[in-house]
Amino acid sequence: MPVFQEAGVESTHGSGAGNPSGADYRIMMIFDFDGVLIDSLNEVAVTAYNAATENLFTSLSEIPGAAVALFKRNRFHVQQIGDAITLMNWCIEKQHFDAPGILSKDEYRTVATGVTASLNARTNLIYETRKRFLDSDENRWLSLHQPYQPLWNELIKRDDHTYVILTNKNHDATLRLCRHFGLQNNSADIYSGDRGTTKVENMRQIQTRFGIEYVSFIDDSIKNLKDLDIEFNQEKKMLSLILADWGYTGPDDARIAKESGYPVFNQTDLIRLMDSIA
Repeated sequence: MPVFQEAGVESTHGSGAGNPSGADYRIMMIFDFDGVLIDSLNEVAVTAYNAATENLFTSLSEIPGAAVALFKRNRFHVQQIGDAITLMNWCIEKQHFDAPGILSKDEYRTVATGVTASLNARTNLIYETRKRFLDSDENRWLSLHQPYQPLWNELIKRDDHTYVILTNKNHDATLRLCRHFGLQNNSADIYSGDRGTTKVENMRQIQTRFGIEYVSFIDDSIKNLKDLDIEFNQEKKMLSLILADWGYTGPDDARIAKESGYPVFNQTDLIRLMDSIA
């Protein structure tokens, strides 16, 4: 199964991602999961509400609509899934106010710094709450997700390639969704956020396992891209980092990505890149 090839492609939204300096590179494609391959916004809203309130609701209709709407408008602030509880607590508190709208980065930082529970504890609470939901009604849980198309079907069609998933989501939930929506990928090719493992730590494991010299990674989080950039691209550029414009991005993220040197791709751009390394 091919893992990486020599390739180069340019985005219609930014500089070339597969071929940043004009030379050919041996590229491995790695994908974020939530916000890139799967739209999990409804599930995260329900799970975060359950974690914040100690409930076990299984549908959006059971949750106050104003809190859900406010959470969805501000979902892009959540970088680590444990922070979804922090955001949801704020949404519950503010749901009865007149149109509090979208938090600025500074406003969100103020909300986040007021939390006493550790990020690890909040992340574990999300995973535990999600498991309670799954154990209670797996079909209802699955129904709160949708794959992003046409990208998802492209991955299914290319079953002779290894496409690695690098996600903050827990492994069990990620694998269940892959199987439910027809992706028969190797479970070992999912690098997850279990036990608080970061994307930087998982990227090191990926590079060690595959022995690759260059990686093309797409995420909908500017913070994740910057963290990886700092860790892997200082002495020698090893990662080509791409922002997905269809995920949980904030209003300024595309501008920030371009200013930081990260091309901004839509799904068509990404499929063209996949075609070039087929």
